[in-house]
Amino acid sequence: WHRANISRSEAWQPVQRGQLNRSGITGWDDALGSDVIAGFPGGIDVGQAAGGLSLRSLVGVNLALRSPSNRPAVFDGRANTSWTVDPTELNAIARVDLVERRLLNEVRVLTSGRNPAEFAQNTLRGYAVQVSDDQFVWSEVAVLHGIDQFERTILPFSPVFARYLQVTVAEVDAIQRAKVAEIQVLGSGVAPAASFISAPLDLGRSAARKIFTTARWDSYVPAGTAINLQFRSSDDGSQWSQWSRSATTSPVLVQVPEPRTFLQYRVNLTSQLEDKSPRLEELTIDFSDQIPASLIRGWVEPNRAVLGRDTLFTYHLELDFNDSDLGVERVRLATPSQVEIDEIIAPAGVDILETAISSNELELILAAPWRQPGTLELRFRGRLLSSLFRFRAQIASPGGAEVQDAEESTQLDPDSGQLRSWQVSASAIDAALLSHVQPVPEIFSPNGDGINDNTVIQFTLARVSEPQAVEIGIYDIQGRLVRRLDTALLSAGQYLRPSAPTAVAPGLWDGRDDNAQLVPPGFYLVQVRIRLAREEVTRVRTVTVVY
Repeated sequence: WHRANISRSEAWQPVQRGQLNRSGITGWDDALGSDVIAGFPGGIDVGQAAGGLSLRSLVGVNLALRSPSNRPAVFDGRANTSWTVDPTELNAIARVDLVERRLLNEVRVLTSGRNPAEFAQNTLRGYAVQVSDDQFVWSEVAVLHGIDQFERTILPFSPVFARYLQVTVAEVDAIQRAKVAEIQVLGSGVAPAASFISAPLDLGRSAARKIFTTARWDSYVPAGTAINLQFRSSDDGSQWSQWSRSATTSPVLVQVPEPRTFLQYRVNLTSQLEDKSPRLEELTIDFSDQIPASLIRGWVEPNRAVLGRDTLFTYHLELDFNDSDLGVERVRLATPSQVEIDEIIAPAGVDILETAISSNELELILAAPWRQPGTLELRFRGRLLSSLFRFRAQIASPGGAEVQDAEESTQLDPDSGQLRSWQVSASAIDAALLSHVQPVPEIFSPNGDGINDNTVIQFTLARVSEPQAVEIGIYDIQGRLVRRLDTALLSAGQYLRPSAPTAVAPGLWDGRDDNAQLVPPGFYLVQVRIRLAREEVTRVRTVTVVY
């Protein structure tokens, strides 16, 4: 897989121990007693024994460094700041909030000083270590008395999960003050979250502008962990597009402005477990330097609309071509709902052969390839169903071999004086969270004859900004659950019966129960429910199975 460098914008984390075959290094002198360390930015381990990218191991990492504390001087990583403990301060406490619950197993206390005499004078005589999850109930995990290691003490203890830790002065000198330079807290496990940003990738075509089609990856994702990838593109490696939406499943279409010279990817890793990390093992990116058009840029008007109310939109798609470009045979436009075309104004020489409309897309098929510069205008009526929608567009070359994503036009409009955009945001709300629930058809016969063999539970989901779980259950007339449909997470939109018979819809029911057996004929209840933190909506309809 591509071993990308780390972006310079990442903040470097503390170095940690690594592995190195020293016998392969000319002139290595083991008498030096040097340790092998490696700096991992962004909480990432690169190229561990298991390979790939994973969350950084916390073994050997000071988990308390610069964490919230009542004694910041001993958790700041600076030896020239210290906590002074007077002889009268028995039971004085240095407490630290590790922010996350961690698996802890060791505390180190460093004494302030410049030579052995000062270390012996300034050392603590004894201390205890307590841990807590709530700062109310504390448990002692270790205690040290009669300290004779004046410069630094290491106090290990049995591994324990805790968020808070405190060091309590358990023994003092009757005359001398103690000066603590640093307190370090060590443990094990992995960082809870991190991101890796690749170097700008020209993919072996340094001078060529390209389109980026598909990304595929292999990963190890234990339960309780997650990986997602994002992409962005650039022509100069300096000015970049916005990061694409997070992709969690492979393969995925790489949706970035095209054509571009460089591509960059970001890997986001998280873990809810202290000792388990996801791992990205291999990443493959498909691309082509055969492009349909040298420029494809889109914007829409208006940029504000009432959520849930029919609005007349005008979408502009500007294209430009070089002699070597393939040309355009199809245009696809993402829509927030099923739209109704009002007018199409095509450039000279561009004829529309066919239009296809679905619940989330408008497609134009051209009579002949489009190869001349010009702007296509689409006027249609549709409904905004979320607080923000981006009218993204794609074009396809003749035969559909190459698909290219548009970029958003952000230029100044000469007529309105406003910046162009393909984003539409909600100015007000006039929509229910869940509406238009209806089985289509309401009577179906799953007998395998190819006619009305299934039904689709149609519905409209609005007012959600993030994908949500929608529950669809089929019940018999006694109220017993017969089938639970797996809808995955759904964004705002209309979920209708697709026109293509082979297309899959989230509300498709084939007349079978959860054991894959055909249900008896009769009436059934369809329940569609969405539950949010502050709102829950349930709709019930009937459907009939006949044979």
